[in-house]
Amino acid sequence: MGRRGPAPLPTRVKLLHGETRPSRLNRNEPHPPADVPVMPDDLLEAAKPIWERVLAAQAPGVILAAHAEVFRIYCESAARYAEASSLLARSGLLLRDGHHGGAPVKNPLCQIVRDNADQVRVLARELGLTPSSLSGVHAAPAPEDSAMLALLTPRRRTG
Repeated sequence: MGRRGPAPLPTRVKLLHGETRPSRLNRNEPHPPADVPVMPDDLLEAAKPIWERVLAAQAPGVILAAHAEVFRIYCESAARYAEASSLLARSGLLLRDGHHGGAPVKNPLCQIVRDNADQVRVLARELGLTPSSLSGVHAAPAPEDSAMLALLTPRRRTG
């Protein structure tokens, strides 16, 4: 079972919201570089247009190079979903069972379509690609900004 409740806010967002309690701030939170992920050479051919389209349409700085593997799984799942959905539309929801006198059975493609749709939905939420998840993405100043850097840098005690 996954985590319950809303995803935790990054420390930078908590600071922008005015959080001052040290117990609620992770001053050692990692900040991945804001590099755009590079398309892997061995990405599925059908996933390449999805990779390019989503990166071009996403809010800048949401999908980073550090997210490349998750983004790859998203793109390949979306490509598999499209292919399985197309095959399902052509073959129909029910098939004739050759082992039990031709009785109708559920097309196995139904499960493949559902599995890939679930994977795309979950990863789209994680990557900030759904309308509801995008509402939770905040444009925070870069950590190099002096005011933000002062808040994130641990203070040394003197004396």
